[in-house]
Amino acid sequence: MLKLRANLAFYEPPKWALLERQLITLMNEAVEPLIERYIRPDGTMLWPTTDNHTGIDALDDMYESFFNWPLYYVLGGHEKFKELSKKEFDAITVQFARYDSGTGHKMVEKEYEQGYDWFHQGEGYTMFYHMGLMDPSDATIRERAMKYAGLFLNEDPEVINYDEEHHMIPYPHSGSMGATDRNFKVHFSGWHYADWMRNYGLHFQDVPGVGSFEDLKHEAGAMAMGQAIVERCSQGDIPLNLLATSMVTNAYLHTGDTKYKKWVKSYVDAWIERTQRNGGLIPDNVGLNGEIGEHNGGKWYGGWYGWTWPHGWLSVGQGVGVAAQNALLLERDPAYAEFLRSQLTIMNEKAIVQDGTRYVPYKFGEPGWYGYHTKSVLLEDDGKTVLWKDGAFEFMPIEPVYPTHLWYMSMEETDHELLKSLRNYAKPDWNHIEYYRNKDQAGHDYAWTSYLAGEFEDYPEQILNYNMAQVYHRINFMRTDAEDPARYKDDYFQIRNTVTLEGLLQLTLGAPSPLYNGGLLMARLRYFDADARRPGLPADVAALVEKVEADRTVVKLVNLHPTQRRSLVVQAGAFGEHQFTDVAYTVFGATADDGSQLGAATTLEKLPDGLYNSKASQESAVVNDKWLLVELEPGCHTTLELGTKRYVNEPSYQEPWEALKK
Repeated sequence: MLKLRANLAFYEPPKWALLERQLITLMNEAVEPLIERYIRPDGTMLWPTTDNHTGIDALDDMYESFFNWPLYYVLGGHEKFKELSKKEFDAITVQFARYDSGTGHKMVEKEYEQGYDWFHQGEGYTMFYHMGLMDPSDATIRERAMKYAGLFLNEDPEVINYDEEHHMIPYPHSGSMGATDRNFKVHFSGWHYADWMRNYGLHFQDVPGVGSFEDLKHEAGAMAMGQAIVERCSQGDIPLNLLATSMVTNAYLHTGDTKYKKWVKSYVDAWIERTQRNGGLIPDNVGLNGEIGEHNGGKWYGGWYGWTWPHGWLSVGQGVGVAAQNALLLERDPAYAEFLRSQLTIMNEKAIVQDGTRYVPYKFGEPGWYGYHTKSVLLEDDGKTVLWKDGAFEFMPIEPVYPTHLWYMSMEETDHELLKSLRNYAKPDWNHIEYYRNKDQAGHDYAWTSYLAGEFEDYPEQILNYNMAQVYHRINFMRTDAEDPARYKDDYFQIRNTVTLEGLLQLTLGAPSPLYNGGLLMARLRYFDADARRPGLPADVAALVEKVEADRTVVKLVNLHPTQRRSLVVQAGAFGEHQFTDVAYTVFGATADDGSQLGAATTLEKLPDGLYNSKASQESAVVNDKWLLVELEPGCHTTLELGTKRYVNEPSYQEPWEALKK
């Protein structure tokens, strides 16, 4: 492993570096009152509020409450987050194995969800995936990874979750008790009215007696809709099932066993073929015999969590985006980015333009009642309000995560131009920080990519200040919280979680926030503390990724400690999937001590604010490795320009300790 020594002193520490370390310290300490007040000493949750709870929903919400704790440890959070993450995952798994699902099984069987849709499973098991990054040497984490993935490879003879002939997960609900329609028959046949459901509209427009949402208030209308849902939605494959590829990819990252890679490829390729067969737009329901619309009157839309109900592209896009990333990671084939690109392209072609902003359709369906409350912008087209047009409806600016992740996968300029064209020009979302109330506490992808393009220089300081404000807001919320625990809902802990990672992911790793419903971490860099032998930035060290290009990564590293050296390993990619080819770096005189050929340059580092030592030189070295060791002297910094080959190594959870021994 190439070793570099950085000894270029700074006169004043960069503000962004101070803010990074301040945010980490803040979150390390803010979690203590959260744990003390809102979790029992044994780690179990305060929801459900009764011991006789029955249902199929909300196991995901409990795991989801801690979704970013393992990842925070991976970034450099306090050591306690590793043990807390393990404790909470175990405690929740045991706790929910006590509750009845109402379908003849407990909510957790065989240490896994008995059976539910992957919109929710993806949310919940994100925590588990990050635990692989957190501690891949933990035998329990590894064994569970293989056990869970094995459920979808039909390795448990009592459980069938995959149809190998048709390359499909044959039901929208799957899990440790197999893929079946039991949840639909028990829980969904008697549909009901609820005010919050108005935001999602009707499943179908052709159910007799249900012409508007108001008709669901009557038993006849609710029963008719429930029957239609069971008949049309309870069987067959749906795009959300593609989120299961993360569970199987996770097992590959632990083991390197090619059976997992083969499964992911066969399943993703099957959905790509179905998409091509459907004229380029992914269908949202495929029957048990592999036919599109087989149980839905031949219609390619109308499936469970599909194009028509409830979220449209929000959920369909998660499946497509996560599957494309996992296939790209495992197969190292950039062509898989086209799976996501093709969907964005078609939606963009159908966009309505107003005030310079492209409003794309999030949903597709038949003409009918679309007068529900929605987050979409109602557009004037030829003097008429557009709610449904040519089979598409719910037009709105696209969420930035999808075009950002596409560009991040491909690094192609055409995808970057698509990203810029899809910005919200009516309400600019790329040149300042806005408050978003999202589950992942993120949403500033366009602002981050604007910074990387040199258009938003203050972004690092602004996003870190914003993240600290998020933490302080939740601290104050806890301080003034008077809610009776007996009235807690299943998201009670999520809305109090004091860990927020968007800024740290973007700035330190050069990474977007993972796609929320079960996406793995996609990152240009990752760090390990070489002295503490653990993942994450060492104490007092800050990192700022300034450029992310197809074949180059630029990162600034700073050691804020005044008297102690810090050593860190820089890794190419979240899973070592990338490779460093060479490095150019700033030093104070000749420093390399490994015998590699170095070429010192005479150019000085730019000093726009007089911040850094002006006696800087630039050196270069050949790397040809996925790891690089950097020793940062006290009060010193360096800028690394890393030549990078992307997706050339087999990805894994391997850590660099064996290489450091050599």
